[in-house]
Amino acid sequence: MPDPTAAIFEGLNPEQAAAVERVSGPVVILAGAGSGKTTTVTRRIANQVLSGTFRPAEILAVTFTQRAAAEMGSRLAKLGVTGVRARTFHSAALALFRQYFQDDREILASKARILAPLASRLPMPHRFVPVSDLAGEIERAKNRRVGPQQYVETLDGHEPVIPAQLMARLFTDYERLRKAQGVIDFEDMLAETAAAFRGAPDQLERFRERVRAFTVDEYQDVNLLQQELLDTWAGDRDDICVVGDDYQSIYSFTGATPRYLLDFHKKHPGASVFKLVRNYRSTPEVISLANKLTPNLGGTEKQLLATHKPGPGVVVQRLESVNGEVAWMVGKIRELVAAGIPHEEVAVLYRLNSMSEELEEELSSAHLTYQVKGGSFLRR
Repeated sequence: MPDPTAAIFEGLNPEQAAAVERVSGPVVILAGAGSGKTTTVTRRIANQVLSGTFRPAEILAVTFTQRAAAEMGSRLAKLGVTGVRARTFHSAALALFRQYFQDDREILASKARILAPLASRLPMPHRFVPVSDLAGEIERAKNRRVGPQQYVETLDGHEPVIPAQLMARLFTDYERLRKAQGVIDFEDMLAETAAAFRGAPDQLERFRERVRAFTVDEYQDVNLLQQELLDTWAGDRDDICVVGDDYQSIYSFTGATPRYLLDFHKKHPGASVFKLVRNYRSTPEVISLANKLTPNLGGTEKQLLATHKPGPGVVVQRLESVNGEVAWMVGKIRELVAAGIPHEEVAVLYRLNSMSEELEEELSSAHLTYQVKGGSFLRR
């Protein structure tokens, strides 16, 4: 009879296979960029099920986006595993909040509903600050478990988008109106889910009997509030697998920190640590440059290994302004097109959607045809 787990290990490199093989106990997977993280974590969950270690319903896999959760579920289904709960922190918390505590309060889809009227009454010129920036300040505080009363004294060098005392008053008014309307925001939902479980030991024990193993993806971007919820769910359980790369922590503005990833082995002595360092995405030239830069980031030492054939050298260009950057890019694109390279074989990557506006204008002025993934700037 064929081994049902054989397909799980097909095509894996030794580091990936070692992580997939460890189906129980505390596990840390430090996954470098382009190293097959999703493949590894999905195969490991499948192995937990097909090896008989856990039933699908006993596993909760938490990630940061609905897209990532859907991708994980799709890959598991292709491996013959269904029934694993793969969800975002917020969707998992909401489902459990409704299931165990029958709390049907409305969850605010956006803080703008409450903040916009308050922002319109701010003194000039602060009333022109985008509501999304004001919401971000409140989210940053709540993710750090900071309320309006402690807001100013806990800024710790952070500069809010409006004066600190004014932001504290806005935060206070937001909380007052939110409670008056009987609604909660996403941060409240995480905090209240954790608090509700801690206040109901029988419900918490019932949950822990049903969910015995946890996998947390993108663990470098977990914040205090999310970690508190995970700790509440897991208790003293050791069947926790965390996956991430401290070099790719991008949500510090929400209060996230890679320290939970880096210190996991201290909280769980004897944790198995696996490093995925074979890069399947970039050329050796790009990998070489990345390896020279990453030691300056601190954290865990990792040297990525290239698997692709050599490509062109990396050019680093220092520019003084966004205008200069856009002009330089458009000039380079002109050169490439003049050399016979089709427009559709030239790509521009940028970190902020707002940067595309000026680039689109310059490309249009230069009569260079282009397409923007996700649509034009205004539509996005």
